[in-house]
Amino acid sequence: MALQPSLAEVRLLASGTLPDRASARPILYSCDTGEDSAAREHPFDPCLQQRLDAWKRLQSSTDSTPPAMHLFSNADAVPDLHSQRLRDDWRRLCAETDTPLLVYLHCGHQPDTRSPILQYLLQTLDHHGPVHALRVECRKSLQDAMALARAMTANSSLSLVLRDPTERLTPRPRPTRPLRYALLGTRDRAVDLSQRRAQAAVPLAATPIRSQ
Repeated sequence: MALQPSLAEVRLLASGTLPDRASARPILYSCDTGEDSAAREHPFDPCLQQRLDAWKRLQSSTDSTPPAMHLFSNADAVPDLHSQRLRDDWRRLCAETDTPLLVYLHCGHQPDTRSPILQYLLQTLDHHGPVHALRVECRKSLQDAMALARAMTANSSLSLVLRDPTERLTPRPRPTRPLRYALLGTRDRAVDLSQRRAQAAVPLAATPIRSQ
């Protein structure tokens, strides 16, 4: 009977940052009018104001300044919750290493608080494999999430941790940080990856998806 790899066998195979960052955009209400592209591409939600008011109450915010949302600009000029280039990165990674377990670390809220942010990521990636989503709001929760990711990697043999620090709904615009990734694998997967790269004449230090 094959033994399950231990935590000591889990290796960091690659890590880095992704180049796309979200940019601040005003939130449009049903009373707003205009013919700009944002108004045409995103139908107005008559319940948006009520949901934003509820969100502000949860934040204990008394600030009268309208909240802002951070979205990614894509090639089709339609702002979105994720960069569409993530799909190309994901396909490139899976072509090189097989489909890993996806561990998505996110924070904050999004303008449409009725839907979890994970479903938008899965739609962007077109990923139908195993996935876990964890909310990370502080350094301690990040440490716990990475410990859990390593434990899951020992069981699955390969996982990609995607840390998304983008606060898509904020009381006011603020600087955004890039997404970071970490590819974790067991010792056998590390050997397999190095052999694949050697056969493809790719340097071992190269990362499977873009970094900057």
